[in-house]
Amino acid sequence: MLEQKSITKIILLHLFVIFLTTLNLSNIKIAGISQIMPLFDLMAIFYFTVLKNKFGLWFIFILGIWSDALSGNLLGLTSLCYIILIKLFSLFNNRILVRENFIQIWQQFAVFCFLFLFVKWIILIIINGKTSSITNLLIQLLLSSFFYVLMHMLFDYLSKKLLGE
Repeated sequence: MLEQKSITKIILLHLFVIFLTTLNLSNIKIAGISQIMPLFDLMAIFYFTVLKNKFGLWFIFILGIWSDALSGNLLGLTSLCYIILIKLFSLFNNRILVRENFIQIWQQFAVFCFLFLFVKWIILIIINGKTSSITNLLIQLLLSSFFYVLMHMLFDYLSKKLLGE
């Protein structure tokens, strides 16, 4: 019975992140908000994969495919960006990343978010041959960095309630 409750809580956490991905890609037509929506899915991936090591790469890959399918991007593009960054950050995980100080975690997320947006932007330029607005990317980076503070608190709460940490 205890194991079944644990599995249910892990499934709920995965479904919550899938919901965040779907929320991120909702078609909001209010003054171009859909193009600068904070990257809630990236926040969850950073927290639960880079900091807590709770999501496997298989889930991150599927999440990226789901994101690409909903947004109309080339399938696998977001998965590639996610996995490259996760591997890069896990390479530095034991040497550089500090997990006790929130300011440093917040700075690490800002770098993670910047690299994600930059790598995806470069790949899209190579594939499509045209650039998108850098202003929108910078606004999305700033909004994502700002909202990470609130989402980190939510993720801490979920981590305690669902994962028992």
